[in-house]
Amino acid sequence: MTAVPAAYDLVRFAGAAYLAFLAWKAFTSGSSPLAPNETLPTTPLLRIFRQGLVTNLLNPKMALFVLALFPQFVDPTKGSLVVQMLTFATILNAIGLVVNGAVILLVSKVGSKLASNVGIARRLNQLLGAVFMGLAVRLALFSGK
Repeated sequence: MTAVPAAYDLVRFAGAAYLAFLAWKAFTSGSSPLAPNETLPTTPLLRIFRQGLVTNLLNPKMALFVLALFPQFVDPTKGSLVVQMLTFATILNAIGLVVNGAVILLVSKVGSKLASNVGIARRLNQLLGAVFMGLAVRLALFSGK
């Protein structure tokens, strides 16, 4: 950043310009940001599952969480450590499935209602545009040096 300040500023201003462009697109868009895009190809569920599995397996935050949390509940005097760890992992996954499933169902219902309301869609686009514009201004004015 300090070695080539002109290049840093060029990238920073290009990013700010792009964010301002996205803000303009959001302000002038007539469609809802929540409306489904019919032109996107459908993705097979097995592929989605594999992507999620790989993402979770390679997620260092989850590994750190498990390494920090599980040892507190594993007791060598209560049997096999592997069985205890697998039991805790299964419980953690079951809770995650229930919570995430409930969130998905709720957001799906609310999202479809919001997507069909033109007034809400306009306000969502305005909010999205304001966020993009705020980020563009911040990026352009504050260099982070």
